[in-house]
Amino acid sequence: MYDPFPAAKLLYDARVPGQSLTGLPDTVMPANLDQAYAVQFALCELLIPNQGPILGYKVGCTNANARTLLGIDGCFSGRCFENNIKHTPTIISRSDYHMVGIEPEIAVRVGQDLVPAGPWTARRVADLTTEVMPSIELVESRFSTWPDMGAFSAVADNGVHRELILGDPVSDWSLESVNNTAVTLSVNDQPVEQGDAMNVDDGPFGVLAWLANHLNAQGAFLRAGDIVTTGVLTNIYNAASGQLLVANYGSFGSLEIEVT
Repeated sequence: MYDPFPAAKLLYDARVPGQSLTGLPDTVMPANLDQAYAVQFALCELLIPNQGPILGYKVGCTNANARTLLGIDGCFSGRCFENNIKHTPTIISRSDYHMVGIEPEIAVRVGQDLVPAGPWTARRVADLTTEVMPSIELVESRFSTWPDMGAFSAVADNGVHRELILGDPVSDWSLESVNNTAVTLSVNDQPVEQGDAMNVDDGPFGVLAWLANHLNAQGAFLRAGDIVTTGVLTNIYNAASGQLLVANYGSFGSLEIEVT
């Protein structure tokens, strides 16, 4: 039987100030997605004492370009911890990270437990959402070979999640207005990336429905109050020291990160 703990411990030790990995040894490498999630769950148990309880999820590879990058044919999920959820504006130090991958996204807060009740759809989960927020997921691979370490390693590494930066909740929204949201990412006042909410599969609520069904299939469920960030609206941007990043979502607000 596959033991996920050795791989989880390697990934845990590789977090800053640990040294990044080039890959997982063949003896502990997950052979399929189920084993990769088993490593992720074991890793999260190691992280909780320092990072705090799990308050939500990220969903990755929510568009064709991202799936091609990692060589996977579907989405995957990771967990977000209390101590790694911040609010705009925020300041981070580049030396605290192996990489600073900036992903402008849309986050939502679930309004009630999404227990198994037939297939979840975008409309059903939208009706049960209490908040919509502009967000930036800060992604960080613990592998120096990113993205060539492969999809199973990415899933095992908590979906390459590091931090979630949230903007203010939007007071006036609908499924349609969320799907029509556009974003421009600027660095030191210069636009570097643009995108929109339909860059993710079936829009942000389609991604939320995928996660609800995915967790139900694993014997779990989204809980009332969970925050879910639903996938990158642009290309990923690798930030560097000395940059001021602003993600402008128009009427949906903006977020600011200073990298020192």
